[in-house]
Amino acid sequence: MALFFLSTSRTLSSALIRRQVLSHTPRLLSSNQCNNDLLQAQKQQLKVERPSATPRQSPRLRRYHYYLLSIATGALIGTIYALRQVRKHEGSLPEYVANPELFERKAMETRPLPPPVTKHVTFDAPPRINFPYNLTLYQYVTCPFCCKVRAYLNYNRIPYDIVEVNSVMHTETKWSLYDRVPIVVVENEHIQLNDSSQIVSVIESYLRQPTKTFKNIIKYYKTILEKDQKGNLFFTYPNKYSIIEPSISDRLEIIKSEEKLANSNESKSFFARLFSRSTPTPTPSETKSKVIVSKKSNEENEFERQWREWVDNKFIHALSPNIYCTLRQSLDTFRWFSKAGDWEEIFPWYQRWIIVYLGAIVMRAVAIRLKKKYNLHDDVRLSLYECANEWINAIGDKDFLGGSEPNLADLNVYGILTAIQGCEAFHDLMTKTKIQPWFERMKNLVEPHRIDTLVRAIS
Repeated sequence: MALFFLSTSRTLSSALIRRQVLSHTPRLLSSNQCNNDLLQAQKQQLKVERPSATPRQSPRLRRYHYYLLSIATGALIGTIYALRQVRKHEGSLPEYVANPELFERKAMETRPLPPPVTKHVTFDAPPRINFPYNLTLYQYVTCPFCCKVRAYLNYNRIPYDIVEVNSVMHTETKWSLYDRVPIVVVENEHIQLNDSSQIVSVIESYLRQPTKTFKNIIKYYKTILEKDQKGNLFFTYPNKYSIIEPSISDRLEIIKSEEKLANSNESKSFFARLFSRSTPTPTPSETKSKVIVSKKSNEENEFERQWREWVDNKFIHALSPNIYCTLRQSLDTFRWFSKAGDWEEIFPWYQRWIIVYLGAIVMRAVAIRLKKKYNLHDDVRLSLYECANEWINAIGDKDFLGGSEPNLADLNVYGILTAIQGCEAFHDLMTKTKIQPWFERMKNLVEPHRIDTLVRAIS
């Protein structure tokens, strides 16, 4: 019987069943046979139940795992950094949005002093209206919006300093969260003015009521700061085309101050008048510089405002697609920019090379996008000619849109056209439209008294 169970257990295929049979027949088998068969059954069961060894991974599969691990680690680090940055600015950004004055004050505190001025602009004639403030203009030399501001300052013969900004690295304006140009800083009152149209409006408002300070005038030009979901700030200037006309009390104060100045000159002693004869007699332009601009009617202001908006919303958008319409013209344009802006004297050779060649490629791509965005003609020259003809038709038989003298819209159009003077598109515009006589009249009024003095080169 024992031999029967033993032979039966050895014929069983399942090691587990074999162990169970042998465990129930220990008394029928000798101890040695039982132990030997139990050991064999245990070995067989372990051999069956032991999992097969993990196959060795190929080098390609290991690299794939390493790549996944690296990507996951980089994503984790980036997420942690982004969360820390959001928490870092979480308390300050809403404060900036709610308090633009605090925002501007903090920006001005971080501005490097003295500013890295590259050029002084002065005039051999006094200002049209007395202007006792020092201005610093942060600009790209051929930016149409910067050219608008320069045309206005040059026409009114207001001296100013220029800080030429590197259009690729933006080193000179990193202190300001307003990431565009032009920026004008009123040095005497430490006020930052942004947006070309608002800069012109603020200075023009001062010239019309010079008894006010810039700190008083800027209160009428509120800045709206908007923040998107990523925390980026957007600047909006709802009143940038508005001009503040002096009130009756302000005009009376101006008249009194003028009368007081005249009386003080008349009350000079004999010796004072005697010594004052050695000074030159005031010229008509000097006398004119003390005269206050007459108040414009509401209709004139509204007409001027409409055309200023037209310049910013239509005419200016036809320029870039024309001067960058091919890669060759884009490169020629930047070479002219380098010559017109004295980049050889201002920027090191490597920065100049980057600005010219990289800028030409980038702006060519931007021109393609702008052409589609503003629905320009396939031949973009036609869109440029249409804007020029629309402007000349608005002027009619007058010398300027403002009549006998240019208004702010005249200065804006002249300013943006000076940005492309050395380009092929400008020469086509002068020869194929009737805008050249008006442009020459403007040039004779804006440019003749200007004196540019190069200060330093950027290291």
